[in-house]
Amino acid sequence: MDPRDFIKRVTQPAVIATALLALVPSNTVAEAITKPMSWTPDSGMLPGPVEGTTAILEKGPFGAAMAIKSSGLTPGDVVTVWWVAIQNPGVCAANPCTPSETMVDGTVSDSVVSLAASGVVGEDGTISLAGFLPVGDVEGNFFATTFHSPEQAEYHLPIHNHGPLDPSIADEMLSSFRAGCTDESIPAYYPQTALADGTKGNFACKTVQVVSFPDEN
Repeated sequence: MDPRDFIKRVTQPAVIATALLALVPSNTVAEAITKPMSWTPDSGMLPGPVEGTTAILEKGPFGAAMAIKSSGLTPGDVVTVWWVAIQNPGVCAANPCTPSETMVDGTVSDSVVSLAASGVVGEDGTISLAGFLPVGDVEGNFFATTFHSPEQAEYHLPIHNHGPLDPSIADEMLSSFRAGCTDESIPAYYPQTALADGTKGNFACKTVQVVSFPDEN
């Protein structure tokens, strides 16, 4: 099965959660996991699972694919979802790795950080997004690393809120970590590559939800 076919099916993540393993040949997929999203401290909400959310991760020798159905977000805001694939999580003191452990120097943890998907939150505060991360060189990677160990990596999928859509920089808001955000709202431990693209704005951006898939092999 071509892994890109998986992406075409992720418009209905709740359906995939029950059908995924039956549809994908076992020799193609190493693991398919479903979890709820969790609020982060930055969100202003009490950290913990977010009701009405589903995050699915599928990984195999071809790379990794994800589907997210999230809720509780601010209608009309732009959100980006990021691949954080930590290929050497053993260097982290925490399990799962913390953001600061990953972002201060991703070459130590052999991490890949790049855009997974983006969109504008619907009127009901929900959004469904999907993405595919193939092995090899990764476009827009925060670090000078390659994606070579998809089946062993620890994955984090954070949702970053950029604030209300600004038509003048809409493309940038949907394709970068930086666009629309104030300087002060970007964590100091993030690499300069996170600031390299995107016009700054007046919104105090926040990573509002996240799900982690630690390596359990």
